Amino acid sequence: MLSVFNIIRISIFSAVCAWSLIVLGVAAHLNTILIANEYTRFIPLAIFIAVLTLLIIPALMIFGFVRRPFMIQQVRFELAFVGLLGLLWFILGIYTATSPDTEVECDFDGDGTFEESDEFSTDTFYAQFHALEAFSIFNAILLIIYFLLLLLLSLRQHRAGYTEVWREPATTYPWFGVASGMAPKGGAPLTDLPAPVMAKGKFGKATKDGQVLSGSLPSLDSSETGEQPMKAGGHYIIYIPPPAAAAQAPARR
Repeated sequence: MLSVFNIIRISIFSAVCAWSLIVLGVAAHLNTILIANEYTRFIPLAIFIAVLTLLIIPALMIFGFVRRPFMIQQVRFELAFVGLLGLLWFILGIYTATSPDTEVECDFDGDGTFEESDEFSTDTFYAQFHALEAFSIFNAILLIIYFLLLLLLSLRQHRAGYTEVWREPATTYPWFGVASGMAPKGGAPLTDLPAPVMAKGKFGKATKDGQVLSGSLPSLDSSETGEQPMKAGGHYIIYIPPPAAAAQAPARR
């Protein structure tokens, strides 16, 4: 069963891949029909970022669930790749959002005379341009959110004492509760179990069914009880039946 972290990770990465495919298709279409100039510099940038994303994100998803250890599985490398992609998508989103307005004209005769086209008008260009801009910003937001989430979780584990968290696989590390027995390096042990009760002579609450004693008891000689002796200083929980039940119990011979 997938953990909460892996479900979030797969959802974000799947959405980023889907929107990167849309950006790649729109940019490739615009690149085939528009003449390269100072207003179309966003097209090769969008193609480069989309292709780079479609290479890195699926690799992170595939290698993340491979049992054989790879360096790309480590938290530090995933932070580096996701942070780089988030920055590139943010740059593309800002670049397209601040681009000046322009009009699309076509040279039908090839004589240098540009006219408006009914097949690909300025409105059609801006519809595709704004779609590319929106998906770029969406990708940037998702990748930055995942980057910050993974970074905060890693810093939390690092401050708790497990300083080698940066070298652990991001998909198998117990982010929301370190497994018992995992000894950190450079700090106090991380465990899910509570600290043992070491105080002596602590009594539990009395109930109608009896009373529970909890604490460290002195050792008893086996010759007195005929049973296995208790070790001095050991922690035991003893059940004492109520008086009525004790009186009704048959006497031992």
